[in-house]
This record gives sequence, C-alpha cells and structure tokens, in this order.
Amino acid sequence: MKKILIIGLVFLSIFLIYLVNMDKKVYYVALGDSLEKFYLEDREVYGYSHYIKKYLKDKDLLERYSDDFARVDMRSTDIINDINSNKKITTPKGSFNLKNALIKADLVTVNLSYEDIFNKLFDSNIIYNDIYDYIDDLAYDLDSLFKLMREYCKEDIVFVGFYNPFKEANEDVLDIFEYLNKKYKDVCLEYDVIYVDISDIDTITSTSLEKIGNKVINKMRKNLFET
Repeated sequence: MKKILIIGLVFLSIFLIYLVNMDKKVYYVALGDSLEKFYLEDREVYGYSHYIKKYLKDKDLLERYSDDFARVDMRSTDIINDINSNKKITTPKGSFNLKNALIKADLVTVNLSYEDIFNKLFDSNIIYNDIYDYIDDLAYDLDSLFKLMREYCKEDIVFVGFYNPFKEANEDVLDIFEYLNKKYKDVCLEYDVIYVDISDIDTITSTSLEKIGNKVINKMRKNLFET
C-alpha cells in the first residue's frame, strides 16, 4: 500500500510539473486578411504571424498555433459570423472550432479590412467625405467584433493597424489613414486590446511582414513572452 502511495505521488508530481510548464506556453490564434495570407514570390502563403510563431517556437514557448480561420479580404463582420456559427476547421492534427480556440488562446492577433479601404481609395466615383463615413462604419463593426471576442477570449488580443502605401500621396489621403488608425486605436483601448502601429510600413514584402511580426513581439515581450 505504501509503495502504491509513493508511485501515485510521483505521478502526481510529474503531472503537476507538466501543468505548470504547459501554463507557461502560448496557445496562439491568428485572425486576419491578406497580411495573414500573403502570397510570396514562390507562391508560398505566409503572414506576419509566422514570424511570431517562429519566435515562440525557438523560445520553447509555443503550445499551439493556428491561422486556419484567417483568409484574404476578411472583415470584422466575417469573423463575427464565424464566431456566431462556431466555424469548425479540420486539420491533419484534428478538428476544432473557433469559439473553443478563442477560449483556449493566450494570444490572438487580428488585422482586417485592408482590401475594403484600398478599393474605396481606388474608386474614381468615391467622395473623400464618404470614406470617413465608411471608416466610421468599419470602426463600429470592429467594436462589435471585440465585444463578441471578449465573451470567449479573456487573454491578450493584439490588433495590427494599417500600413500606408501612399506615403507620397496628397494630404487628403494621408489624413484618411491617420483618421482610420486613430478610430481603430480608440476601439482597441475600449476593449483592452493591444494596438500595434505599422503606419511606417509602405509596402508588403517578406521583409516587412517580418518587421510587423517583430513589432508585435516587442509589444508583447514585457507581459506574455518570457525572454
């Protein structure tokens, strides 16, 4: 009986050590659009989150990573629909749904609506004042998204702002991007979402994707990522 008790205590100790170590690891979910599903020159699909994943993996901090729910041209309303329908994904490692992923997540990164804004800017029929109204609508949708996400994810959510490919554009266009990022940043503050400014980036390449990933890492290093 004493021998059985000792063996039981040993297994319990091992299990507790396992739980402690697992608790230090990061369950990472990446949601986003073309910055998350970007086609490199060799047609490989890559995103800024892959650099974050690599950092976590190299530090032995990665429990699980998923960008399976991300897709090109994703909007806030798309994620809202995916959460409400509890979208299910099947991978070689098994099946899991979005609500469960958000509940388990220690870190969620989000970027959205790039295609929407660029399409508006390139629309020759658009009036600039209409773009501001459209941005207000996007900010309202983002507010609805974060409100819903916070029902499931109580840990760190990071929102990646907008890059500006029109650095040499007129003041009207520059003001639009400044207004856009401010509106989104204000929504982030309301829901305790960490905002990452990438307005200094003007084009998307593998190098700039890595730079975005590093910006997120630098924001998170003080609290989530142990170095």
